Amino acid sequence: MGWKKFLVTTTAALLIMNSAASAQVVTVQGSGVSESEAIKDAKRAAVEKVIGARVQSDSLMVDSELVYDVVKSRSAGYVTSCEVIKKNSSGGFVEITAQVNVSDEPDSALMKDIELVMNLNDPRLSVKMEYYGDGGETLQKYPAMCAAAIREELIKRGFTHVVDQGEVDYVIIGRLSVEKARDVKIPNWRNIGGDEFKLLDTGLSRSVSTVDCKIKKTATDEIIGEFQSRGDGMDAAGNEVSQQAVSLMASDAATQVRRLLSREASKVFSSVKLSVTTSDGEKVLALEEILRQTQGVNNIYVRGFKGGQCVIDVETDLTPQNLYRAIQLAAGNSLALQMTGFSSITLDISVR
Repeated sequence: MGWKKFLVTTTAALLIMNSAASAQVVTVQGSGVSESEAIKDAKRAAVEKVIGARVQSDSLMVDSELVYDVVKSRSAGYVTSCEVIKKNSSGGFVEITAQVNVSDEPDSALMKDIELVMNLNDPRLSVKMEYYGDGGETLQKYPAMCAAAIREELIKRGFTHVVDQGEVDYVIIGRLSVEKARDVKIPNWRNIGGDEFKLLDTGLSRSVSTVDCKIKKTATDEIIGEFQSRGDGMDAAGNEVSQQAVSLMASDAATQVRRLLSREASKVFSSVKLSVTTSDGEKVLALEEILRQTQGVNNIYVRGFKGGQCVIDVETDLTPQNLYRAIQLAAGNSLALQMTGFSSITLDISVR
């Protein structure tokens, strides 16, 4: 079969596989002080069961509670339906059994976050902030608040090791400025041509926060990127509009950090995760030796072999498809290989 025909056939098969794998129906229990709370609990349990299993299969520090906190906090977007099949109420407490349809689409935002964290080898991140600009000492509290807000936003985006001390892989260094809250006034258009033109008080206050950031890779002291984020807070006079501005700015800053780390991941993590299915451990050893002789492969790391499954990290600049071709060429007739799936950074093969 020609390579183009093979690629079309494989792609079609993968689309069918992805379609089938994009949703799973699981039966779970949920509990709460009301039926709605019990349903929410069941949905969280279902998402953790489906997405958590995906996380475990990808070997992303499954013992980290933060991973599951992220999964739980973002559960709503992954439940397509929920049917209560059993309900029991007792003493103001509701327990249900439900069938929940959960989407585990690989292109979902959560799975992309998890993939990024994996590609960077679950990096340790820290945030350092200093204050500059006017505002006096009354605004000196905001660097700590800003750093905490950015840390929280990064955790929401799937990073499991966001710390404030100890050795880190990347540090986000920022210089923060926060304006004092100012009253918002508008022109009095009715009297614009009069002798005494006045501004009308709206009853609102406004504050703007700005942070200039750079991300440094601590191993090399390399600055991998710089950016500026801004937050514009407005609320009723007397409310914490400066705090609101910092919170909005922190959310944008975390997005910028993720963007730059994504770029870093594509630059420094030139590897393919090779998932191997075989019933013979000797075949794994033979494949390992073939990989060491494969053109375009720099380093390999065999994670382990259990239950007919093996995961091998292959450091290479080749795409998964081209890596498969190179392995086939190096193997010759010594191993029977078959590609069963691939993505931008993964290659699934069976070895007989």
